[in-house]
Amino acid sequence: MENETQDIQTEVKTTNSDAANRTKCLNCNTEFEGKFCPECGQSAETDRFTLRFIWDNLLAGVLGRDGGIGYTLKNLFSRPGKMIVEILNGKRRKYLSPFPTLFLALTLYVLIFTATGSKNIAVLSSDITLEVSEDPIANDRVGQMVYKLISDGYHFYLNHYTLCYMLTLPLFIIAARKCYGKENRKRYYRAEYIVAIVYAMTIMVFYRCVINLIYPISTTIYEKMTFYEPFAIILVLTACFRRMMGFSLTKTIWRSTLTVSLYYIMLGLLIVILAIAFVFYLYFKGFIS
Repeated sequence: MENETQDIQTEVKTTNSDAANRTKCLNCNTEFEGKFCPECGQSAETDRFTLRFIWDNLLAGVLGRDGGIGYTLKNLFSRPGKMIVEILNGKRRKYLSPFPTLFLALTLYVLIFTATGSKNIAVLSSDITLEVSEDPIANDRVGQMVYKLISDGYHFYLNHYTLCYMLTLPLFIIAARKCYGKENRKRYYRAEYIVAIVYAMTIMVFYRCVINLIYPISTTIYEKMTFYEPFAIILVLTACFRRMMGFSLTKTIWRSTLTVSLYYIMLGLLIVILAIAFVFYLYFKGFIS
């Protein structure tokens, strides 16, 4: 009887000891043992925010090798193709995800764009001319409206270059899936194409950052770099897709050229369709007889 009581007491002590070592996750309320929650992955040590905590996390985010921004950008510019393949194959923890990386680049772009006065490039649109009817009524109603539409659209394109790429991302996906071959369409999901294209677009946003930094120094160089931007896109797509597709360098450049060409063709058709729709709108509203 004594032995039995002793065993029971020992068992109770063990249970109390185990309970004392368990931690309740502040994020999902799961009770667990160890340093990280098995359900959500949050650390067991969740202290209040301090300036030291903020600083340490900032350094870890920028310089860390485990999902750090610096590590991701370093690989994105030095070996983008290999990085993308690793991410698609499941090695994702040490890299920042594609869309957060893109949003980081866009934030930097907006800051540079605002600070350097690059928005003043809208004056380039003064080259746009539009012939309108001699009828003053037509000039007021039709000509001026169409002119304003074209002018505002051109201003928007110049001042929101990267946003235009973001809005037309589906066109890039369609072009890439079509031009990189049927076998690769079977091999990769659409979402996996999106990952590669978003990383490629991130590089192009940084390219725009460099261009905008040059704008206050030399508008001539700025205009030349803007003119050659389609060729830069081809090179970036080649770097990002070559390893993923398993093509030779020449074949990847050719397929990337087709991708960019098809993208601009579809974009042109989209603009024409919108222009025709606007003309019909003017017609049904009575501005055009």
